[in-house]
Amino acid sequence: MASISAKSAARKLPLWSFIARESPASLPSTPFATPAPFSGPSNPFLPTKNGGAARSWTRPKYSLRRQKQLRRAAEQLGFDADAVLPAPHLKQDAPLAKAAAPPSERLDAARRLLVGSPHVQGSRILDHLAMPKVGPYAGRRGAPFKGKLWERQKQARLSKLRTLLQGADARIEAWRKAEAAAKSKGKASLPF
Repeated sequence: MASISAKSAARKLPLWSFIARESPASLPSTPFATPAPFSGPSNPFLPTKNGGAARSWTRPKYSLRRQKQLRRAAEQLGFDADAVLPAPHLKQDAPLAKAAAPPSERLDAARRLLVGSPHVQGSRILDHLAMPKVGPYAGRRGAPFKGKLWERQKQARLSKLRTLLQGADARIEAWRKAEAAAKSKGKASLPF
């Protein structure tokens, strides 16, 4: 069997070229030896936070889809994928995670929100699943929902309107008398 140099193997196999590009120190001397785990200054599989006042994040160099492809390639070539790549991202609804979760977390998110609604106050289901009965402001920081301007002013406007309507008949009668008095005051007593 003819041995292949590390450079020629890296050219032929995409996983080897990935390992050579990301971590040259982890490339073994022979092409069929297992490479060492990634050891670099910044992990290309995780997002990194930008320093300074920017407070923003840079995307990982390799997306989750690309990481999955690299993991499959490593497994096809017979490498231990965990030694070369970071652990795979598991979804929360994975079967193993679901079996170990308490009953309140076994429900899917949409159903959990529906059952945990504040409109179902004395629900036996919530008590059985040990789910909290929370309102719309639970877990929120800052001011509550603002609402529209007319919604915020509605109660004050209606109460002011009620007080004005209570004495409306007396005020209208007083205004009519005042208008009649002003009209008669402006007329001359003489006919010419």
